[in-house]
Amino acid sequence: RPASASYIYWRGAIAPAALAQSVCLSVLLATRDAITPLQIVGMAALVNIVGDAALCVWPLQWGCAGAAAATSFSTLFGCAFMLRVLARKKLLPRIRVPTKLEIRALLEYTGPLLGITITRLIGFLSMQRAAMRLGVQHLAAYQICINSMVFFLLFGEPLSQLSQTKLPALIDAQDGKSVLDILKSILKLAAITAVAVATLPYLFLTFGSGSFSKDPAVQLLASQTAPSIFLAVATAIMTVAVDGAMLASRDFMFILFWGTCTCLIQLNRLSRCTSLAAIFGTFTFRLGTYAVAALGRAALGKGNLGRIIAKFRKQQQQQQQQQIQ
Repeated sequence: RPASASYIYWRGAIAPAALAQSVCLSVLLATRDAITPLQIVGMAALVNIVGDAALCVWPLQWGCAGAAAATSFSTLFGCAFMLRVLARKKLLPRIRVPTKLEIRALLEYTGPLLGITITRLIGFLSMQRAAMRLGVQHLAAYQICINSMVFFLLFGEPLSQLSQTKLPALIDAQDGKSVLDILKSILKLAAITAVAVATLPYLFLTFGSGSFSKDPAVQLLASQTAPSIFLAVATAIMTVAVDGAMLASRDFMFILFWGTCTCLIQLNRLSRCTSLAAIFGTFTFRLGTYAVAALGRAALGKGNLGRIIAKFRKQQQQQQQQQIQ
């Protein structure tokens, strides 16, 4: 417990810097500058590695607290450099008290988004509780599986950033043709990425779980869960791309409604799960149904995204009829 508490203290102390770094990263990506954030993240990772060696191994040997301190220093390093880059680009705003209009506009975005985040967090916590009920070995295998899944899901995040960078301006301009073309391109890229990236955790859990556990039973459970992780990662990457488009169209109430419904269904199914594969299956079901519902909504001309696409298709049909006549 003292080691866990020290880790929480260190990480909690730099939480504002971590949030600021995330915002800065999104702003830099919105300017279509992906190289500068990559360089900063790479240097921050190097700082983290050096810090782990110095604070955990030698000379200080702080253990868990040292690992947390190294991560905290790397986060502060990355945040400081990103703020410096934004200042050079003249994109760093001055610190001031926001107006009521600005607060209202912010709450229109962050309010539903907070609800969406809470439902997703509840889903992950419930999955871990379901794994705990299965026993110690199942819980150990679950930790290996969930960590590998979350790690490889990070490769799908640029797809969401791409949607949120490209689509908002086109949606505001009611440019249905460009919206549809970009959406198709992102979905094609997501499909290829989903299969390619999902193969990696499958191979790792099938052949490499022994690097994290020497228990043969835990290794067997991890390898048995590998197919479910493949489906979960592939589905999640596709969903991340779709979710980015829905966020770009500001269809928050639909996301919140569907996220709440699928969360309740997942909680119901988790209470009956008797294997790790079934636990991750609820995750795949939840994301898959959301992605299908979101794409179906757009295809039927519903929501901001669907209405713009439907309007463009109607204009296309009218032009074709005029050409025929």
